[in-house]
Amino acid sequence: MGDAPRKQLKTGVRKGGGRPPGYEWNVKFFDELHSEPKCITDAQREHLIELIRHLAREEDPSHPLTVDVRAIDDFHELRDKGGVLGKINVRIYFYIDKPTRTIVVLGADKKEEDGQTSQAVKIRMRYRLRLYLAR
Repeated sequence: MGDAPRKQLKTGVRKGGGRPPGYEWNVKFFDELHSEPKCITDAQREHLIELIRHLAREEDPSHPLTVDVRAIDDFHELRDKGGVLGKINVRIYFYIDKPTRTIVVLGADKKEEDGQTSQAVKIRMRYRLRLYLAR
């Protein structure tokens, strides 16, 4: 496991950037996010990116005024359904690194069932969180 390649972490937005008044938080994400969730259109993907941008403008992304967020373990989920997504129920999972004012987008998932987040998704997001924290 020690020889495994490091997952690439990219910058989405920078604190202070964007149109005035600017972003309150940096946003970083893993390469895998480009293919998550599966089976969504480019317009739907752009909508999800815009939700993350809204989150980066919030003073407290764990309790935002503009999007629906809930805590799960040591990370959070941004929840969205309807509008451009139609009947698709999407979750974007993220970690808040307060000392660096960075939102780390761990991944996204098309939620198929009602109820709690599946164990498989939680395990995948915990793994990515560990990768981020080990940097």
